[in-house]
Amino acid sequence: MQYTKKSSSNSVMDNDNYQLTIDDQNNLLYCPKNNPTDYAMKLTQDGLLIVNNIQLINNDFLQKIIVLEQQVQNIQQQINGQSQDIGQLQADVQVINTELARQTHFRGYFTTNDEILQLVLPALGDYAYSAEDLLVWDYDGSQWVETDQIVPDQMTPASDANPQSDGTVSAGTSTEYSRGDHIHPLNISTSVPISDTADGSVGDSVNYARSNHSHPINTSTTIPLQDSASGSVGTANSYARSDHQHTINVETNASNIPIVNGVGNNGTSTYYSRHDHVHPQQLTYDGNVTASKFIKTGGLASEVLCANGDTTTIDTKLSRTYNGSAGGWIRLYNFPAGASVGNPFIEFKIYTQYNAVQTIRLVPYYSVNGITNVYGIFTAPVRISNNYVIEQGVNQLFHNHSGSGTSAIYSAYIRLESSGGVTIVVSDQSTYFTNRVTEILTQDVVQGVSNGTQIPITYDLANGGILNNMLQVNPTGRTYGTYNNGIRIGNYNTEYSSLYLGCSTTATNTTQAGQWEISKTNDNVLTINPSSLRQTDHSVGLSINSDSSIIKFNGNELVNAGTDQTINGRKTFGGTTCSNIQLNPSDVSYGEGLRIANTPIRNVSAIYIGTSTSTSGEIDEQWTIIKRSTGELYICRTADQNIVDRGLAISADGNTLSFNGSVIAGTGATNGATNGSVNYSAGNPILWGANSVDTEGGFYSNGTNICWRARPITLGSAPP
Repeated sequence: MQYTKKSSSNSVMDNDNYQLTIDDQNNLLYCPKNNPTDYAMKLTQDGLLIVNNIQLINNDFLQKIIVLEQQVQNIQQQINGQSQDIGQLQADVQVINTELARQTHFRGYFTTNDEILQLVLPALGDYAYSAEDLLVWDYDGSQWVETDQIVPDQMTPASDANPQSDGTVSAGTSTEYSRGDHIHPLNISTSVPISDTADGSVGDSVNYARSNHSHPINTSTTIPLQDSASGSVGTANSYARSDHQHTINVETNASNIPIVNGVGNNGTSTYYSRHDHVHPQQLTYDGNVTASKFIKTGGLASEVLCANGDTTTIDTKLSRTYNGSAGGWIRLYNFPAGASVGNPFIEFKIYTQYNAVQTIRLVPYYSVNGITNVYGIFTAPVRISNNYVIEQGVNQLFHNHSGSGTSAIYSAYIRLESSGGVTIVVSDQSTYFTNRVTEILTQDVVQGVSNGTQIPITYDLANGGILNNMLQVNPTGRTYGTYNNGIRIGNYNTEYSSLYLGCSTTATNTTQAGQWEISKTNDNVLTINPSSLRQTDHSVGLSINSDSSIIKFNGNELVNAGTDQTINGRKTFGGTTCSNIQLNPSDVSYGEGLRIANTPIRNVSAIYIGTSTSTSGEIDEQWTIIKRSTGELYICRTADQNIVDRGLAISADGNTLSFNGSVIAGTGATNGATNGSVNYSAGNPILWGANSVDTEGGFYSNGTNICWRARPITLGSAPP
C-alpha cells in the first residue's frame, strides 16, 4: 500500500479506498475517501480510541473473535450436564483481555514516523501504524520502538481475477482487494433500442445503453386529421412529424357565404372563417331597428343616434310607435338608483289610431334613502264606453321596482288595450337631473311584468275632478249659492270612506246643514246618517254590521239573522221555522192566525187560515189554500188537505175546475158546461142529464128540447 502526503490544510494519507487523515479538531481518522464521518477508527487528542470497523483494523483479531464466538456457542450448548474447562476458559479470556488492552492502546494511522514520535502522553502498550515504512510502532514505557510487524492492511493479498460486470447486487465473499488499475468489462446492450409505446414499460434488461444509441423513429405515416367540434384525445401511438400539415378546415363551397349580421348566435358550424372573408351588407330592414345600443364618438347623454346615422336630441320629442293589436305592456323608462335629493320630471303623450290623446306625467321622489315613491297623473282618452271602460288606448299605468333603499331602481309601465298602432311621444321633460331618467322607450311590447303600484286614471268629469284625493261632483244647471248641493266621494282618514250627498260646492272638508253620508267606518260597518249627527257607536241612522247579519236603526235591531225578530205594532211576526211565516192576532183569545209555509222537500206551499198561535198543527174549522206537489191548487179544510177529491181544485194546467172530484167546468166536464160557464141552483144541487122535478133540479135533453126540472126551456138571444 502506497501513502502520499496531501498538500491541503489537513494531513492526509490515502490508498485506493481509505485514507488516514487529521480532521479540523486534530483527531486522527481512518475513513473512506468520500465520507470522513463513516470512519473505521478515530483517535482523539486526549488519547481516546474509537473503533467502528474492527475487521478493517485487524483481520487476525477478527478471526480470533469469530473463534471465540464459536467457543462460546459450544460452551452454551454443553453447559447443561457437561464439565467446563475453567482454566482454558480463563486463559482464553486472558488472551481476549490482552488483545482488547492492546486494541485500546491503538493510536492510529500516521503518514510519517515523526508524527508517531511526536504523539502526546503515550502510555505503556500504545501502538501505532506508520504509512512511511508500513510497520507497527510500540511504546515500551519510555520511547516509541519500530517493530518488524507489517501494518495489517498490507497482509491482504491482491486479487488476480478479472473484475465482474455489473449485475445483481451482492456483498461478495472475496477476501482479496482489487488492484488500483483494475477495469470492469463493458456491460452494455448489443440490441437495437425499441420504439416508444403508448403505455411504456419498466423493462427487464440489465445492460446499459451506449451513449450514441438511437431509437428507431416512431412517427405517423397517415395524413393529419382536420379539427373537429368535439375534439378527441386520439388513439395513435405515433408522433407527428415536425413538417406535418393538417388539411384546411374552412368552407370550400363558394356558394356558402357568411351570413348577414343579426341576432347574436354562437353558431353550429365546425369550419373556421378565412381571414379575408366578407359578410354581405343588409341595406334594408323590414321591421324596426332593434339594436340595444348605438355608440357615437363625442355624443352627448341628451342625444340619440338614429338608424340612418343622424343624431337627434330629447328636445325634438323622442317618440316610438308600437304594434298594440295584441295588447301587452310597454316600459316607459327607468329611474336609476340614487342616494340624494333631486326629482326629475317627464311627460308622455299617447296616440292611437282610434282614440284621442292621453297624457302621463311622472315624478320620482329621491331622498338620501333612495327613491321612496313615484307620483303621477294619468288621463283617460276623450272617448270611453258608457261604463268607463277604455276600449282603445292605454287603460293602466303603474310602477314597480327592484332592490330597496339606495339600490332601488323604479320602472313605469303602461298596459295596452287592443288598439292597433300606438305612438308614444316624450312631450316634456325637466332639464334638471336628466341622468335620473334612463332607457326611455327602449323596450318592446311584452306580455307580462311583475306586479306594482297602480296610478289611477283621471277621467274628464266636467266641472268636478280630483280634489285632494276626493271626487267632487257639483251641479251645473243651478246656481251654487241657491242650491249648493254637491256629491262628494272621498275619505277623511285611512279607515273611513264615504259618499256625501248635499255637500258644499266650494269646499271638500266641511259639513253643511242637510248633508247626508253613506260611509264604511273603521270597524267595517255601513252607515247611513246625517253628517252632522254621525256617532262613533252608530246609534244614529241606519247601520249594517261588518258581516251583514244585523240591521239597526237608531241603535234598535231591525233584522238579526241569528235571532227571532219583533216589530212593535198590531201584528207580531212569529218565529220563522222551515221557511214558514206565522201571523198571529195581537189578542190571542181569538185564535185566528194566518200561516204561510212551504215544504221544499215535497214541492208543496200553502196558506193556512184560522190557525192557532202555534207554528205547526191544525185546529177545528181551519182552512187551507195549497199548491200540491203535482201542481194542482186546492181550497179545502185543513183536515181534508191530504184526502183525495176533497174541496175545490184547479188542475195543474189551469183548464179544469173540480169540486170533491167532480169536474164542474172546463175540459172533461161530465155534468156541467164544457165552455167554462157554470149555472147554479140557489144552493140546491144541480143534476146533469136527469129529468127530475125535485128541488135539486136537473138538466135533461130528449133530443128535441132541453128541459129544466122536466119543463122545456125556450132558447133565445141573451142581452149583452
